[in-house]
Amino acid sequence: MPRYSVIIDRDTLRFSASHWIKYSPTVIEQDHDGGISVRRENTTIVEPLHGHTFRVKLEITGDLDEFGCVVDFVLVEQIMVKILHQYESKILIPANDPDLILRNNGPQIKIGVLNSEWEFQEKDVKLLPVKNTSTESVATIILAEFVDVVQKNNILPTPFSDDQFILTLEEDSGMYARVSSEFREQSPEQQG
Repeated sequence: MPRYSVIIDRDTLRFSASHWIKYSPTVIEQDHDGGISVRRENTTIVEPLHGHTFRVKLEITGDLDEFGCVVDFVLVEQIMVKILHQYESKILIPANDPDLILRNNGPQIKIGVLNSEWEFQEKDVKLLPVKNTSTESVATIILAEFVDVVQKNNILPTPFSDDQFILTLEEDSGMYARVSSEFREQSPEQQG
């Protein structure tokens, strides 16, 4: 039986946001034999706060509905635009970072991580339930939000199973993170 996919990759599926990530620096050196050695330093640092214009591409694989479609392209685009709007012009903060210190002071929020500290308007901040605001983590959150809308609104044809969603998030030209999530229709017993 054939499988079908639709891909939504439009200019409307983008948002500008700022973030930082924590990481352990690596050193790349030429070794004595002319080879390359890579050494990870035993420290964690916070990169400078910086911004990107992130771009999203979404692929949905599934069965055809009674009209011969996997899903309505326009509907998917409209849902994704609404989701991405929540991220537009925000500073993405990893709320589950164990080193994160948040202090609210009226409309201001002070944020500290390791040796870095910032102060922002609270309205400009988007707290994400992740340890690090890596592109992979942000992509995972966005895809989870999309799948949640699909599940709550029964958007794909029924009955369906093994429908797969793949979200690609471009951070910079040619630098992508890709995450997939499978949705399986719940049986009446699982629905409660």
